[in-house]
Amino acid sequence: MRHMIRYASVVIAAVLLCACQAEVDRKLSGGKSSDSVEITVSCPSPDSRTDIEGLNPVWRAGDELWISDGSASVKVTVPQEYDGLPSANLSVDGICADSVIYAVYPYDENISLSSGNLVVSVPSVQNGSFADAHLMVGASGKGDCAVKLHNASAVLKFTLSREDIQTMQIQSTSLFISGSFKIDPSTGRKTGSSDPLRRLTVDINGSAGDLYAACMEVNLPVNSKLIFITKDGRLGSITLSKRNVLENGTLYDLGELDDMIEFGEGPSQDISAEESANCYIVPGGGSYRLRTVKGNSDVSVGDVAYGDVVWETVNTTTAPGKGAIATDVIYSGGYLYFNVPEGAPDGNALISACDAAGNILWSWHIWVLSDGVKEQTWPGGAIMLDRNLGALTSARTALSGGFLYQWGRKDPFPVIAKFTSSSKMGLSGTTVSTVASSSTTGTIDYATANPAKVIYMKSGDWLTVSDLTIWSSKVKTIYDPCPPGYLIPSEAAFSGITTEATAWDATNKGRYMQSESGEIWFPATGYLQSSDGATSSIGAWMFYFYDQNSSPQGRCTWKGTSTSMAMNTSTSPHASAYSVRCQKRVASGVKQYVTVLQDVPDYDLVSAGAYVEGVGTGTAGTSAWGDDSSDLLNLKKWLWHSYRSAGTYSLVVECSDVETVTIGPLRHTTVIDFSRF
Repeated sequence: MRHMIRYASVVIAAVLLCACQAEVDRKLSGGKSSDSVEITVSCPSPDSRTDIEGLNPVWRAGDELWISDGSASVKVTVPQEYDGLPSANLSVDGICADSVIYAVYPYDENISLSSGNLVVSVPSVQNGSFADAHLMVGASGKGDCAVKLHNASAVLKFTLSREDIQTMQIQSTSLFISGSFKIDPSTGRKTGSSDPLRRLTVDINGSAGDLYAACMEVNLPVNSKLIFITKDGRLGSITLSKRNVLENGTLYDLGELDDMIEFGEGPSQDISAEESANCYIVPGGGSYRLRTVKGNSDVSVGDVAYGDVVWETVNTTTAPGKGAIATDVIYSGGYLYFNVPEGAPDGNALISACDAAGNILWSWHIWVLSDGVKEQTWPGGAIMLDRNLGALTSARTALSGGFLYQWGRKDPFPVIAKFTSSSKMGLSGTTVSTVASSSTTGTIDYATANPAKVIYMKSGDWLTVSDLTIWSSKVKTIYDPCPPGYLIPSEAAFSGITTEATAWDATNKGRYMQSESGEIWFPATGYLQSSDGATSSIGAWMFYFYDQNSSPQGRCTWKGTSTSMAMNTSTSPHASAYSVRCQKRVASGVKQYVTVLQDVPDYDLVSAGAYVEGVGTGTAGTSAWGDDSSDLLNLKKWLWHSYRSAGTYSLVVECSDVETVTIGPLRHTTVIDFSRF
């Protein structure tokens, strides 16, 4: 039986011409003609130069096409009677026969026209079936109602015998292989791009045998990669050793891949297993994975299509090569996987999870440190990281500077490489740029989708509507930039870090002090100005953000210069970008209680209950019900309880180091008593 190409080009020839009056106000997504146009749709013939050799397409009942007269567009379905045939007669409502008729297979409601070209998409996520592995377009002559469609993509074929492959990703570091493109409908050739992507994901889900993927015609260069994830979380790849010329209307067979895939020694290490975060410290070469959730939460970042590297740096003026710090980023089954190459230098990378259109849904800072970090006890008793967030050392060198952060944002800005000049860090990937805060850009959503954009606002907040809850020293928020186990510090953490207790190093530009746990070094990194995002005061000033809510009058930074070290006595604009030193999360063991009274009527003795959520550094312990029974209580848990008789009962929740407790919904709740909390 012949194969069916769902993304195949279509030839539309009119068998019945009809006259219809075009409606003036008809739009691409609507508009109807009162007449029905009978057309014939035909797949490419075997002798067509655009036909895929050896794979002659035929229609299948239920196949859907996008058909338009340039004003209105409709979805048309192939009837059962044409199943298995290269041509099908279709009755189409809502188009005008005396116009140019455009057609695309398969149907996509987002198809549009631009100066005579069709704007169509090669999906960034596909399923590996041949039926869903091609795209074709075409147009008729004016008033002809006969449209000849042409192949508008290439088809990549590969064969797998093993049944444990979950996902494959085709990765090109420089060329666009999926996304939206402009196509000449008379030839099927690409004329431009709209929203092109460098990734293409095939969700294999254990399928074995011949598999296919459509991609835009391209020359996949030497060192392009095919990346694989197995069901047990092993990351593997194939690096192409030769240039592969993929032309539209042609099939390129990569052959049997099983023995070509190079897998790591074992499953990828889950660095988010104990605690999810926006920053993870990894020791060097290896395969890793993290849950695609928002920061320190269980909230999904959304519908992820693929993973990518935003930027990489080794914190010097020289940019590393692509993939030097993080590579082979791929999404599968709720996790983002990546490799740190063996022998990788200490450095940093920002990796992202993107949707099918290439928009960044969330990003994570990967901090590669072969010797890890140490903890220091500061004079006020706070346990702190021994270096700035993103720094490669705690010693008095330029590598101690780390990154700068705008208050409330989770993503770092790698900008300052030296303290003795304005030299910037060399980045591989997306460079840091600036944008003025506005109703569009001054939002958390914009900041999340644009992690390399400094959003400036003169002497103010980068957010158009300020939110003082997005960072906290008491509760690790989903926008906290610190690694697991740490969070934004409180003002109290800096107690004892004074001018008298510290000294200025004029050579290395910074202040330092001695402590029982080693030297504490504060490099004069300078900052990014709130007015325009430009660097300022490098080698002269240092600022450290802390929890806004623990600071009076908007003073949320500790400031140091060659002559002083103290709390910043002026307002600290959230739009400025300063350094961050993370504080360890420590539970005190102090217990708190909250009591809830429930009125249980005699007609509802079973279903009284509550969803109890505790937020804080500790854990919730037990809950005691009014009839002397008890249940274990996690930070998040539904509690349902059966009562023996009608009446009013109490639910007492005992917590340890919990900042807030949310209880609800409660059936028949009359009183919630927080007086004991």
